[in-house]
Amino acid sequence: MSNLRRGLVGGLASLAVVGTSVGLFLAQAPEHAASEVVVDDTAEILHEPTLRAAVEDVRFHEPTTVALFTSRGGAAAATDDRALNDAVLAHARESRTEWLSADGQTWADDLYIYAVDPEGRLVGTYFGENRKVGQDSQLEIQDATKDDLRAGRWTEGAVVGVEAAAARMNAPFLRTTGGGVAAGAASLATLVASGAYLGVGLRRAGRSREARAEGDRRMAAVVRDAEVTELHARLIPDGTRYGGAMLRRYDDYARGVRELTELSNEARSIPERDYDTKESVARLTAYRDKARALDELDDVIAGTATLLNLDSAWPEVWERETAPLRRDLEAVEPLLGEELPDAARGTAESRALRSFASRELVRLDRMRAELEAGEVTPDDALDHLRATRDQLSSLLDDLAGVVARTFSEDEDEQRTLAEAMRTGRSGHPAEPTIVSTAHPAWTWYAVSSFRSGYSTGTSEVEQARSATSGSTSGYSGGGSFSGAGSSSRF
Repeated sequence: MSNLRRGLVGGLASLAVVGTSVGLFLAQAPEHAASEVVVDDTAEILHEPTLRAAVEDVRFHEPTTVALFTSRGGAAAATDDRALNDAVLAHARESRTEWLSADGQTWADDLYIYAVDPEGRLVGTYFGENRKVGQDSQLEIQDATKDDLRAGRWTEGAVVGVEAAAARMNAPFLRTTGGGVAAGAASLATLVASGAYLGVGLRRAGRSREARAEGDRRMAAVVRDAEVTELHARLIPDGTRYGGAMLRRYDDYARGVRELTELSNEARSIPERDYDTKESVARLTAYRDKARALDELDDVIAGTATLLNLDSAWPEVWERETAPLRRDLEAVEPLLGEELPDAARGTAESRALRSFASRELVRLDRMRAELEAGEVTPDDALDHLRATRDQLSSLLDDLAGVVARTFSEDEDEQRTLAEAMRTGRSGHPAEPTIVSTAHPAWTWYAVSSFRSGYSTGTSEVEQARSATSGSTSGYSGGGSFSGAGSSSRF
């Protein structure tokens, strides 16, 4: 089915169902600007002009005073879930008594407070008695801000925190979660189904077009270079280790060119109106992947002939061979100096990795000179690149274990991080080099994969912490204050 037909079917199905619900929903839209905007940015993380301008555009269901407060809780806030609650209350009692009710036991009527602690990674929402919402809604408001807060977009997070609260405080039934479920279930289901129906088709068609275009471009290059690639294969010395391995890959290349021709004919037989089907995406993607692999392989075959014979262009081939490894070695220092937790940076494993990277960068430069002087053979130089990769992988494995142990004292969190880094280890980027092509089953640990696994693992741990701690009760710790509000970690 074409995407035009998908759109028509989905649109007609949605129109009748959605119209009535949308009309009622819009009729009850919030219409009040904030009565007052107070910004107490003691942590100095907000851009106040941007924040004020954005909050002034937000509309509330009832006139509301908006207060925005930031605080640096230090190391104590990292372990005390109530640290931000206490900080907001202390600030109100010391500097903003108008935020409190006449008896000082609750927040003042018509008030909403958004607060954040960038050091304790806490975000809080607090409400006057006539503006309060339930605990679930409080956590929903906080959760809405967390993507921005985790990325350090403090001002954007504050705006989202105000918008999300404005939508929930004193909302008519139709604009509450329950009202939305009761009145809009059919509309939502129809919209989602129609949107998904069209969206899937559009995404598939886009992927099909991109795969076809790249496949055609890559195949043209393969066909253009086929004769030259055959000539290069004949020039590869079969008595060398890498020469013999690459000649076996040339046999794969020759078979692959025939397979690519068949895939190309199949791709051309698919009419564009069918690009939105799952089968078309699969067939065109297979065509693209085969063309991409062969286009990269013919370059590697040519480079092998040039390097093993030390022809005039061998220095350029050597640079291409060493470039991925060099990038990884050069990435070690930023990794150890900026990206890992402090506790992992001074370990023996960290020092060993830094020393190895520094030493091998020098060795790569020296090996080029040795190749030029005939003091090392191309086979031995390529073996050294592989050995360096293996040793770098081993050192990164050692460091990954240390990072997991130093990141947290909780064994479950250690396992989560370690598992994410093990998974990331297998996700190294493809490198169409002589060494990786000659050893197609060879795996290694790239610094980029280490970073990716560490980022994923720490994010999973932080999300688990947030889910575990949830929305903390604002002021039920035994004190006399009973204002509505709570905080949670991001």
